[in-house]
Amino acid sequence: MSDDETETRLETTQLELPKYPSLERIVNLYPGPQVLLGHDLYWTEKRDGTQIRLAWVEGELLVSTQHMEQASPQFSTRFMRTLQAEGTIGLLKEHNGEPENPINDFNCGLVVFGELLCKGRSPARFEKHEQDEFVIFDMYGCKGREFFPYPLAYQYAFHFGLPFVECWALTRHATLESLYETRDKMLQVAAEKHREGVVLKCLSGGGPIYAKEKLDLPVIPHVEREDGAIRLPPLPESEVYGVIAKVEADIGEEFADKTKAMPLVAKYIQQEYRKHMCGKPPGDLFQYYVKYREGKNETENS
Repeated sequence: MSDDETETRLETTQLELPKYPSLERIVNLYPGPQVLLGHDLYWTEKRDGTQIRLAWVEGELLVSTQHMEQASPQFSTRFMRTLQAEGTIGLLKEHNGEPENPINDFNCGLVVFGELLCKGRSPARFEKHEQDEFVIFDMYGCKGREFFPYPLAYQYAFHFGLPFVECWALTRHATLESLYETRDKMLQVAAEKHREGVVLKCLSGGGPIYAKEKLDLPVIPHVEREDGAIRLPPLPESEVYGVIAKVEADIGEEFADKTKAMPLVAKYIQQEYRKHMCGKPPGDLFQYYVKYREGKNETENS
């Protein structure tokens, strides 16, 4: 390998890997939802799983979760036993200069984002799966430091026989009224297809701008006031179970130890309160943790 080839190879592996954007609801976008007007908007299905990031770094697969640069061995094993693992690794190698030619037109420092759909009932209880499965929802090129447009990312996945989230609509809006009408229609589609909700992606106008809308989240900003106190709607139970699933992905086998799991559950749940403008869920956090573990044990023993 020449010096130029070595330099390019190292440049690819040393680029900083991106974190996936935090998904706010449309009404919470900064400086306001009007930033979406006049731009192409892709509305894609939101799968009910655990988000992971996959990258090919220095000849090895790196599996990351939202909070952990390196996922637990237990969770990485879940990905590796999916039918999509081999194809995803092939995709990453192809677009990171391996194995044939370290310098080619496809070498973009590819990073893949997707949902790991584990066997059994999904975290937010919207889906049920017979086996572990991986579905891609986005791709990022480290060389260009940008997320790929939906059609390009879909093509990359298609050529390796990999599933990609469905796109339900491509729209452009001149008014907020039209935007919200489409949001409501997309949530109707989500209900019909038994999906958790919809993700909106805008890559023009200084993007990317991403947002999510879910079937079980309360309408914002309906806030009741009594004696000067602000009463926020409770955080939906599906969000609580989603948080608990993230903790399991982060700490693996230690998840069975409540003294290690519960502090992280409490930490992550606080972030969800702020993100969704909600208060405490209707039940006790520890009981949600117990119920989640009972459900997982039933699935594993079935």
